[in-house]
Amino acid sequence: MFRKEPLKQAPGAKATGLHSIAGMLRGRKIEGGFETSGNKYSFTYSPKRALLTGNQLLLDGRFEVTSPTIRTPRSIDNVKATLLAIQGGIGNPPQREKLPSDISTKHPDLPIVESTGSISFSGVLYFKLSLLDGRGLGITADMRQLQLNVRLAPVSDTERALQADFSSIADALYGKQTDPKWAESALNDLNKHLAGN
Repeated sequence: MFRKEPLKQAPGAKATGLHSIAGMLRGRKIEGGFETSGNKYSFTYSPKRALLTGNQLLLDGRFEVTSPTIRTPRSIDNVKATLLAIQGGIGNPPQREKLPSDISTKHPDLPIVESTGSISFSGVLYFKLSLLDGRGLGITADMRQLQLNVRLAPVSDTERALQADFSSIADALYGKQTDPKWAESALNDLNKHLAGN
């Protein structure tokens, strides 16, 4: 029986850049995987708290990596994730306390799912992660410019609540008119749900 050994980087070779990883919201964590230099890794990003910096949402949490070649999980705390962009979802919107007041589309011939009004909600979130030390995580790739793409497809009450919070923050900060009070209220809800309350 042959066992595939992990690829090792030649001395002096430039590290491969890892630019984007994808995960799904599962419970209060974001779980996913990626492959680089012939090795497969699983990751978990566990946001501990959310903040508003200017008009941007920022998450702060633990980033953990495991793989068949790493015997014990390796993690980095205080990893920041700044929300860069949002993609709307299709289907039934999550229940929220407050909804945007309008249903608007620049092209009336577009189907209603293209609307950005009261039936809109967040389906995918795109975050920029703070600098990650790939070596500290047991990864040879350069992870300094890493984007985290998070799909929201809730299957539990916790996930539905978090999707509603993310959707409310997106509406309050990125809608036609910003609403800082609504954003703060949604942020408080998000932090409660991240804490398990």
